[in-house]
This record gives sequence, C-alpha cells and structure tokens, in this order.
Amino acid sequence: MNPRSYPKEPLLGVGAAVFKDDSVLLIKRGHPPLSGTWSLPGGGVKPFENLKEAVIREVKEECGIDIEVIDLIKEFEYIEREDDGRVKYHYIVFDFKALYKSGDLIYSSDALDARWVHVNKLSGYELSRAVIDVIQEAVKIN
Repeated sequence: MNPRSYPKEPLLGVGAAVFKDDSVLLIKRGHPPLSGTWSLPGGGVKPFENLKEAVIREVKEECGIDIEVIDLIKEFEYIEREDDGRVKYHYIVFDFKALYKSGDLIYSSDALDARWVHVNKLSGYELSRAVIDVIQEAVKIN
C-alpha cells in the first residue's frame, strides 16, 4: 500500500509551473494519485522544510534541473475518496511560478516522462482544470 494513502491528516505538498522561454515543464505522473496523467512537477514537504525549499528540491529530484522560485500562485486541496467515503488521498498543495536556471531535463522514478511544452500547445496534453488554471495564473505573473 502507498504510504501516503489513507492519511490520518492532510499531507502538505508543493508544485511548480516552471517556465523556460515560452514553454512550461510538464511531467507524466508515475505514482498515485493520478498516475499516468500529465501534471506539474512537485511532491511532499519534509518536516521543517519551508515551501520554497521543498519545491526547489522536488523539481531537482524529479526533473534534474535547478529553478528560481518567483511567487506563490495558489493553494488548492485535493481529496480522493473511496466509494465507502474513506479518504484515500488528502493533500494541501501550494503551487509556485518558477523559472528554469540550469541543468539537463531528465525524469526520475517519480515521473514517467518530462518535457517542455509551449504554452500554446497545452491542448495536446490531458491536463486537469487545476493544472491549466495554475499555468494560466503563472503566465500573468511577471
């Protein structure tokens, strides 16, 4: 069983809309929840780690690149329930806008794929409404 499933309390997570020129970084999730779907890189916050440190670490671990965090875009809550009402996943996620600094894009075991996608070509990927909203908000931030 996934150690993050059926939590006793919400788990804290971070994500990043990372931009390189006119492209944003997308990853194909390798683990539940939502495994196999396209999303933004990110993951869990470790104890005593601040949110910006967490998102920098997670993007480096997942994609092999260094980023500069620009600003918080939004916070959202993800809850997935079983048919019987039990909470299978419960995350409170803070998404940031970030800029690519350096490194070669690779993907780790947490992701099945990672790629830079031009912001005008996002319709070619199955993205959740939440991911599209984060990217659109991030584009507006200077």
